[in-house]
Amino acid sequence: MATMRLDPRGFFHHSQPSTAAILAFCACFIDVVCIVGLFHTFTAFITGTLVVLSTDLFQTPESAPLKLIVLGDFFLSTLGWYALVIRMRRSGRGSLRMLLLLEAGLLTSFMLIAALSAPLAGPLAIATVAAVTLSTFAMSLQNVVMSEILNFHAPTTIMTGNTIRLVSGLVDGWRASEEVADNARHRVRRHGRVIIAFTAGGLIGGYCMSQIGFWSLGVPVGLITLVGLAQPQEPLKAEKA
Repeated sequence: MATMRLDPRGFFHHSQPSTAAILAFCACFIDVVCIVGLFHTFTAFITGTLVVLSTDLFQTPESAPLKLIVLGDFFLSTLGWYALVIRMRRSGRGSLRMLLLLEAGLLTSFMLIAALSAPLAGPLAIATVAAVTLSTFAMSLQNVVMSEILNFHAPTTIMTGNTIRLVSGLVDGWRASEEVADNARHRVRRHGRVIIAFTAGGLIGGYCMSQIGFWSLGVPVGLITLVGLAQPQEPLKAEKA
């Protein structure tokens, strides 16, 4: 009788599907907190920010500058994170563990500033801008990590693309040969688990925010810290020529 063996690298190792699911959970959790607590602001992906900015310009113009700050923060911080990853690869210093713990540190600072300043005075209050900036820096870092280091996983903030891949996997699985069907089933599982985790993060984030406010960010901070600490202290692999 065959026995099931646990992967020695652990449940939270970056090679495991659970890593993408946890990061997707955290991404939606954080964005829900930002929407509820930071004047309908998205910090995990640009699409939402552009949509809300377009609405704010005509409905609540006093909130529009905050969305422009997010766009600027996201663009500049993404440039910085890409440069950091390239430097880390070339120098052989730094690790995925360090990047994830840095993300957790930024989110911790966001939580403390927002929670201790609540209720926030307005969209352009110093505490609001600081909280939004820290959250944007953290989530742009997660996007760069997923794009450059963990790109063998499904994206953790782009659910439209994940849904398309899931549906295409379902369609291919219905009409394909056995070999292609296996690949299609893998695609469905890969993208489906991330979508489910993302949705769960949003629902739980909304509930927690309604109960304990910005202190609810302790949930994603704890999860990302746990994932970060589970990674080996090894340098990032150099890009293939």
